[in-house]
Amino acid sequence: MFVRVCIVGIDHWQDITKPFADSLQKHNLISMVIIDNASTPPYPDYSQRVMRVERMGYGAALNKGASGNWDWLLCCNNDCLCTGDVFKEIKTLRPDTIYGNEWKYSYDGMQDGLPAVVDSAYLLIPRQIWNDVGQFDPQMDAAFEEVDYCIRAIDKGYRLDVAHLPIVHLNRHTRRELADYNVRWRMTRDYFIGKYPARKAVS
Repeated sequence: MFVRVCIVGIDHWQDITKPFADSLQKHNLISMVIIDNASTPPYPDYSQRVMRVERMGYGAALNKGASGNWDWLLCCNNDCLCTGDVFKEIKTLRPDTIYGNEWKYSYDGMQDGLPAVVDSAYLLIPRQIWNDVGQFDPQMDAAFEEVDYCIRAIDKGYRLDVAHLPIVHLNRHTRRELADYNVRWRMTRDYFIGKYPARKAVS
């Protein structure tokens, strides 16, 4: 079993991203790519695991990190810490299911016709689902990337569930610090509503 861990970070190398990467290495998760989403200053090399990209949305950055061969793709916010053996838990999971850190029953003011999805502080995607559903929609630029992916997987008959991986989410939400985040979030929300017209927004 080959697990690719993909961490996306903007800035906050020393206080957030590096401690998470260190904790993953400590617990033998060595197949890791850290997407430096145009940080200032740039992230250091970190054992040749850093991929620097031009500023892009979270989903598009995850697509960059998902290249290559793997059996499971573990997509992570950078504001997390690993506290144990992730492989031990993943070995027990089903390859027809996307796993998240918790259930999400409502999101960002949306209502009507919305499925329950799994939240994505960490999101675990099996290879067979990735091959069938495809990559993250890069136009989900500032939000909704996991909601869109879960809906697409449900529409193809796959399952969703929560996996209790030994990864703690610190809830720092650093992308909200970006000057244009609110504008990009509203544009992404409008795009999501247009893509799923049965899912309405609260006015």
